Parts: sequence; C-alpha cells; structure tokens
Amino acid sequence: MVNKDILTSKEELGLVAKKIFYEAEDKEAYKPVMVKINEELKDFLEEIRIRDGIDKQFIIPASSTLNNLLVVRVEDIKDKSDYYECELLVQFFAEKEDFKKLLELEERIKEVVEEGLTDLEKAEFLNDFITENINYDRDHRSRSSLAAAITHKGTCTAFAQLFLILGEAIGLKVGCISSKEMKHRWNYVIIGDERYYIDTTFNATNKISNKLFFQNTPIHLEKAPDQKIVVNAIY
Repeated sequence: MVNKDILTSKEELGLVAKKIFYEAEDKEAYKPVMVKINEELKDFLEEIRIRDGIDKQFIIPASSTLNNLLVVRVEDIKDKSDYYECELLVQFFAEKEDFKKLLELEERIKEVVEEGLTDLEKAEFLNDFITENINYDRDHRSRSSLAAAITHKGTCTAFAQLFLILGEAIGLKVGCISSKEMKHRWNYVIIGDERYYIDTTFNATNKISNKLFFQNTPIHLEKAPDQKIVVNAIY
C-alpha cells in the first residue's frame, strides 16, 4: 500500500501517480498500485474507467508533462465498508526514460520565460520557440511531445501536445482542437475574454510568417468543418 491514508481528491490521486512514476525503472511503461479511497473518488474512478484514456484524469502539481501524459487504469475496486480498496495501473505513454528530455524541456521553458510577460507575450514566445526548435516530421514517426522533445521533429499531434504541455507549464490556459476530415490537430489559448487559435505545425512550415496561424478568429473552417475541442483548457 503506497498510501496508508484514504485518498479523497484528484490532487491526492495525482500525487500517488507522480510518486509511482518516479519510483518506476527506466524501462517500465506502467506500474501497479493499491490505494484506499473514499466513495466520491471511487465514483470518479468508475467514471474514468468507462472513459479510459481521457486527458487529465487527475491533478499533478508542478509537472505539466506528467499531468497530461500519465493515465490511470482502474483494475479492481473492493468495498471495505469504511473505505474502498482500489487496484490501479499507472500507465505512461512510453518507457519512463523517454520522459527525460520533455521533463527537462518543461523546466527550461519555465526558466527562460521572463517575469512580467503578459499571457499574449507568453503565447507568442512559445510559438516562436516551438517553430524554431521543432521541424515537421514528414515521415510521421514522431507522433507525440515525448518523441518531439527527443528528435526535435514531430507530426501535428506532437506540435499541439507540446504547445499544450509547455503552455500550461508557464501558466497559459491551453486546449487542443482536432479535425478528422483534415487529419489535423492544433491549439487554442484563452487570454482574458479572448480565445486565440494557434497552429504551430503550419507556423513551423510556413516560409512567409511563423505567426500566420495565430489569431482570435477560428482557423481551418473551410477544410475542417468537423473541428472540435478534444482537450479543454484548464481554468
């Protein structure tokens, strides 16, 4: 039992998931854990068991990378009268050692972003940073932020996930938009009362201006009429 106390919140669950991640060996991609939980958290875990794999199932403080990439699978829940005993499987998107570069990149971004920048300036800085350091992967092999941090290239999903993770790390309210028709993914940022749409994939490949797809009106409407938010910004 990792925690002798009864867990009562997503935050406490997140801390357990974080602890399990750091206890894992470099080659491990998942790790089991037994916890005690109250009824409210039991109801939440049963809900995410139905929606297995959704983004941000819990809250992990001080690590946007882990907050977005760790997944908890519910293996078993037993009623112990005063509490519930729950067997969980903390799953990583890849082997633990693959997280190293992305975790380092997150800390680097936190350090280089100047104090006093507005959210709009942070978004512009992050757009420039990503488009200058990540190339589009025409072989479609680097499909995640983890891969992009290692190879310095990525698909649209990698670009969008990287902007999401690094954006949240510096305090931005970031979400992801996707279109099956366009086979594409991009981001939006909430700044004040405005929603800004940003496509770092297009910005990285556009030779005219790397801020072309960064505006406060929806983008790709003609090519992606089916577009929808797939990861909501956290307020």
